[in-house]
Amino acid sequence: YRQGALPTPEAVSTAMGRIESEGARMARLVDDLLLLARTDQGRALEKEPVDLVRLAREATADFAAADPDRTLERDFTGSAIVVGDPIRLRQVIDNLLTNVRIHTPANAPVRVSVHRNGEWAEVTVADSGPGIPLEDQARIFERFWRGDPSRGRSAGGGSGLGLSIVDSLVRAHGGEIAVRSTPGEGSAFTLRLPLATVEAEALAA
Repeated sequence: YRQGALPTPEAVSTAMGRIESEGARMARLVDDLLLLARTDQGRALEKEPVDLVRLAREATADFAAADPDRTLERDFTGSAIVVGDPIRLRQVIDNLLTNVRIHTPANAPVRVSVHRNGEWAEVTVADSGPGIPLEDQARIFERFWRGDPSRGRSAGGGSGLGLSIVDSLVRAHGGEIAVRSTPGEGSAFTLRLPLATVEAEALAA
């Protein structure tokens, strides 16, 4: 631009748009890396009663607004109270839904469920996409790891940090996450978090 290589307003506008887009992408990448660094260092998260059903309702409502043509099934009633950081737990669900949007065709249905299972609260995000090859499933939560982009509708994919952030945040909350996937039949990510005590549930009511 400074050397006069963009002679028309349209060319300048296109170049500035690309610069702005790349700047925003870099800012998101830096934020993600800082979050991972903080969780690695064991920095304390917010601790308050959080209803995973409420978070799932909000996250799926936003997902449906952003992807209105996709079939979305919700399976949650009542409440599932855990103790944790509501912003970070919402980020976990959002990242799982973003993973669906990036790696599955636009017509692949998605199902989100929240259930109580003994002393655990379980959130599952399942899709009917192309699935994940068995050899890739062991690495799915590694930082910067990206599978074959041809299996999704987004050729560029993401930064390779979304699922590693999910894993890091779930572990920081004393939980765990697992993936079940069959190539050609879809994938299901299930996170488990300890249910709150009766006292914490009363505070959330």
